[in-house]
Amino acid sequence: MQEESNKTIESTQRLWWLAKNGEAEGPLSHQEICDALKSNRIRSTDYAYSAGERVWKPLSDWNEFESGTEDSALKVPPVPPVQSYRIEPLFTNERLPSMANGICLYTLLISPCLWCLYVVSQIISGTILGENAPLVGVEALAMFFEMLASMAVTVSLFIGGMRLRALRRSGPTIIILSIVVATAALLLLIFCLIVLMAMSDQNTFASKTVAVELIDYFVFIIALCEGAFMITAILWLRRNERFLPLS
Repeated sequence: MQEESNKTIESTQRLWWLAKNGEAEGPLSHQEICDALKSNRIRSTDYAYSAGERVWKPLSDWNEFESGTEDSALKVPPVPPVQSYRIEPLFTNERLPSMANGICLYTLLISPCLWCLYVVSQIISGTILGENAPLVGVEALAMFFEMLASMAVTVSLFIGGMRLRALRRSGPTIIILSIVVATAALLLLIFCLIVLMAMSDQNTFASKTVAVELIDYFVFIIALCEGAFMITAILWLRRNERFLPLS
């Protein structure tokens, strides 16, 4: 009886399970695992489970394959370890090139932060015209509408970035249109401010402290850098959009 049991153990196939995104894939034979390693379908760092030892550890840590009885080999293994779960980046996608991931970072993280910075700086800086200037109300209204337009563009960029990260073909289109609208709105605001300054008397301009002027200068430098990146992003997307793995 003991000899028959030993023969059963020796004749049992060497079955294994591989951890794939938190799930056990198997059972697999020793040869199937070797073939997968040779064809680079799996890596030596992938976690494997042997019914003989009943433990999860990387394939590189297994010196030899052990087998047990057929019943223990076919028993469903325990839940794979936490290290086997695939952790995806929050703002990027590993299938995208570095420039596309940079655009995702800008649209999903940097652009909302910059919008908050611009709003706070506008509140601190105030209007160009003084409180008693006849056209100060027009300037304040123009700045208010520009703030709403920039908020809409920021939301649109965020949606485009989400779709680009999800490898959706509409993502680059939304981002390009959002940048074009943002540029047009900024140029329109600059034109309105120039007209208001031309129509106003020099004495009606508001005086600003040194701290406010430094804040305005700092925000202006950031806006120039952002504008350069936005232009680069448009050119890059227009040229390389068809090569991205989008669906």
